[in-house]
Amino acid sequence: MRKTKPKIGRVHFTRLHILCLLLVLVAIPQALRAETEQERWQRHQLAKKIRQQAQPYVKAGMADLHNYIRTEDPQINTIMDTFFEKALFGKIAEPLPPALPYRWLSQEGMYVGQWLWDTMFMVMTLAAVDDDQLIHEVFANYWHTIDNNPEAPKGSYRYGMVPNFLKKWPPVGFSQIPILAWGCRMVERQSDDRELIERALPYLVSFDKWHSTERDVDGDGLIEFGAYKNVKEIREVSLQQTARYEAFDLHPTTKTMKLTRHPRRDSGGAWYGNREGVELTCFVLMSERAIVEIARQLGKEELAKKYEKTIEQRIKALQEKMWDPQGRYFFTLDRDSDAQIHIRTIQGFFTMTCGAATPEQAAMLVEQLKDPELWWCKYPVPTVCMKDKTYKSDGYWGGDMWPATTYLVSLGLNRYGYHDLAHKLTRRMIDLYTRHGINERYDGSTGKPLGIPNLPMSCSIWGMILQSIYGIQEDFRTIIVPSEAKGRDLLCGKLQVKYPENNVVELKSAFQRTFNVVFPKTKGAIKAQISCDGKELAVDQVTINNNKITFIARPGKTYRVTQMR
Repeated sequence: MRKTKPKIGRVHFTRLHILCLLLVLVAIPQALRAETEQERWQRHQLAKKIRQQAQPYVKAGMADLHNYIRTEDPQINTIMDTFFEKALFGKIAEPLPPALPYRWLSQEGMYVGQWLWDTMFMVMTLAAVDDDQLIHEVFANYWHTIDNNPEAPKGSYRYGMVPNFLKKWPPVGFSQIPILAWGCRMVERQSDDRELIERALPYLVSFDKWHSTERDVDGDGLIEFGAYKNVKEIREVSLQQTARYEAFDLHPTTKTMKLTRHPRRDSGGAWYGNREGVELTCFVLMSERAIVEIARQLGKEELAKKYEKTIEQRIKALQEKMWDPQGRYFFTLDRDSDAQIHIRTIQGFFTMTCGAATPEQAAMLVEQLKDPELWWCKYPVPTVCMKDKTYKSDGYWGGDMWPATTYLVSLGLNRYGYHDLAHKLTRRMIDLYTRHGINERYDGSTGKPLGIPNLPMSCSIWGMILQSIYGIQEDFRTIIVPSEAKGRDLLCGKLQVKYPENNVVELKSAFQRTFNVVFPKTKGAIKAQISCDGKELAVDQVTINNNKITFIARPGKTYRVTQMR
């Protein structure tokens, strides 16, 4: 009879393994939590260090602020002082090489680093305080990354990528809303900084080329999402969710997005999202229009014409595939089938911001925007339509209201001539900031602050104030004279705008620029008187086209434009 092995040894062996396995299963999450807590502690320490480093900038900036920016309105001044102190000067950080070899603009929250689209709203506002060196350094961090990213060398398909944010090296393997060229142009329009755009143009072209290939894998002109590697700072985040960070993180249009391999290239991983986003396509269009303007200003006519053709093709694709004539809205697509994803998010209004909507489409969009059951809540504009089944008033990119996206909607309204509606939107934002403070996002139905207080990109309300309260349009050369503007008085960096009477505007520029003064309520040809330092301009110095008056302003001179009755 064969002897059997004692069972007790086998039982003890199995139990020991089970016990060890349990210990491992318990220990691993604890170790991960400990590491996450350590990373969190390091982030808080870095944020604390940045705040300390920024104090001299805050002190000097606030002492000098009203020499560069001031208004006649105490309510607006209070808002302006708050975001300059807490959200702008307080976020200036010293170099953090190798990722950030120059001074940079920090954010708060989960990541402390220089973000892409957030920073564009910051530099757009900081441009008025005449600190060209700081802004040059902020942009130079992006140029440095394009030149030196070890994971995106020149000649590779990754070359030209600008990461979502900069802090660690090598950078994260995904980008963000691509308005880099638009932000650069918005700075130059205010500062007349030719050196900035000369330095920037080749890098802006490289970044756009990366978007046009790595984020348009089927070559139809519509932009997709993607990521080369997942966010390591948050261990729970998948590669799919990382790709969503290239736009509005938890937007419902990308909830079921999948990543695939490149359909036209054998190499590489499953890095490419199967969603073509209205918002991403619009933001690329905003930057490509800026590249056209910069190229033309620098005498690079062939480059400008090339981009004009690209813009035309991109708009054609957007019109043919993303517009739903029955739903009267623009919708994100499934990349492979071109099927529209019928979730109404704020993305549709950005077709006005980038100038892609036809006037007829813009009118349809505006009618929906004004509807209190769809979009026009107490504090518009929610990120998802209030009638959509995915809507939640405090949902993160699922119905909440972000100041930056509301600003972009306002920008589109002004572009298409809906100045009164843009003005109403601006007044509601001023009321919101006055009642509830400056915040990352809000419940648009109640005004309840959500997220991070004094988030820097929420300074984008300044752009709304400039356009709708003081009439200064996106080019900082066109002045749409507001109704009942008597008494308004603004100094914004190198531009001063005064309204001593209704239908009268006084303009003074620190550099030569061509002004276009528009009286929007005028029907037919306008009659106006234009003077420079009290002396009427000669007829050949002024062009009048219906309700628009055009003239060249010399530096330091005061020009007065009066609509004649």
